[in-house]
Amino acid sequence: MTNTRLRAGVVLIPILLWACGGGAATTGGGGSGAGGSGGGNGGSGSGTELPCDVAEVVAEDCQICHSSPPKYGAPMALVTAADFHMGAQSDPSRKVYELVGERIHDAARPMPPKGLLDAGSQGVLDAWIAAGAPGASGDSCSGTGGAGGGGSGLDCTPDVLLRPKTAWTMPKLTEDAYVCFGADAVVQSKRHITTIAPAVDNDVIVHHMLLYEVPSAYDTTPKPCGAGDSGGGRLVSVWAPGAQALVLPTEAGLPLEGTGHYMIQMHYSNLTQLDGQTDLSGFDLCTTTALRPNDADILAFGTTKINIPAHSELDLSCNLTVPAGFPKLNTFAIGPHMHKLGTIISAQHKPVNGAAVELTHRDPWSFDDQYWDAADTTIGPGDTVTTRCVWQNPGNSNVTFGEDTSSEMCFVFAAYYPRVQLPNWHWGLPAVSSECQAAP
Repeated sequence: MTNTRLRAGVVLIPILLWACGGGAATTGGGGSGAGGSGGGNGGSGSGTELPCDVAEVVAEDCQICHSSPPKYGAPMALVTAADFHMGAQSDPSRKVYELVGERIHDAARPMPPKGLLDAGSQGVLDAWIAAGAPGASGDSCSGTGGAGGGGSGLDCTPDVLLRPKTAWTMPKLTEDAYVCFGADAVVQSKRHITTIAPAVDNDVIVHHMLLYEVPSAYDTTPKPCGAGDSGGGRLVSVWAPGAQALVLPTEAGLPLEGTGHYMIQMHYSNLTQLDGQTDLSGFDLCTTTALRPNDADILAFGTTKINIPAHSELDLSCNLTVPAGFPKLNTFAIGPHMHKLGTIISAQHKPVNGAAVELTHRDPWSFDDQYWDAADTTIGPGDTVTTRCVWQNPGNSNVTFGEDTSSEMCFVFAAYYPRVQLPNWHWGLPAVSSECQAAP
């Protein structure tokens, strides 16, 4: 498996960014998605059409966010040639298309959610930009409408809705905000979670979301929190524009018994200073009482032994050799996680008798573009899992492991089955037990 992003196929069912409704749903926290205020500046939304080959590339790779109106915190629409000829917000002396021509080749800062364009798409835009980004000269295109954030629907009906107690109102003059709220899922008997789906209420300001399972109840009212705040829990799911639901394999489900405590961290972006934007986004769970053969779970490879010197780079490789007597684990999804100083994160699995298999590789790492990688590998005794994390610390103080914004992490979360049932087992034990070495 080589960094296959969870977007479609057997593991993923594309979804609309609004949750499926209906059924006797259990709402965690309080409230339910009721349609954000939406709006946005929308860019020009009209004017000279794009040439068809350009329109196709832009629709596929840009308009998940830069639609009309813009979504997910994007500052402008990129729908017409007129949009590309506007003065850039970051440098009004230059046109948007000039900066686009540079950004599509910037490997250090690829635009989310899809990263660098393929060579063919780059060539189409390069030629168009070199010609001065002209409008279309012929007939209108067909079939090149703006891209959405998901597909047509889930194959299940969510019955547990994790939502805030009240809507969050985005301050007009705040460009970026990290907001956390808690939600509990209460069930009378054991159930299996089969799907975890994002439920985006206000797609104008929602930038990305993280779902954590936490050890105790978290305040259900949304409040500002740090970008690294995990509520003392472990990552269960992530969403960024273009990503989809996490659908578990038919062999396993995440167990839910009694009361499950969750914390959702929201990242909002309001670069255009829109007023009155509210949001009730969260996550939806599909659960079943028809228990599957295995309980699934999530563990973390990586390390907690982090000390990044001031004004320095730290390149850390951490090895974990699975001990004898440890059960074999079937992984089906991999979720790397660092904070904002991270630049590269990767992991590979080396079977005791076999070639190494890449589990994930994010170069560059983007805190604002987190998603699951599909996985299909069995990890057993004698195997080695190697995690590599690289950070750049421009600050005046050393940075160590921790949850808050000023700290860092190096976790590669693995969703797997069957669930480990060993004395003193903890989801973070593989990371704590790893042996690390810094590159010279």
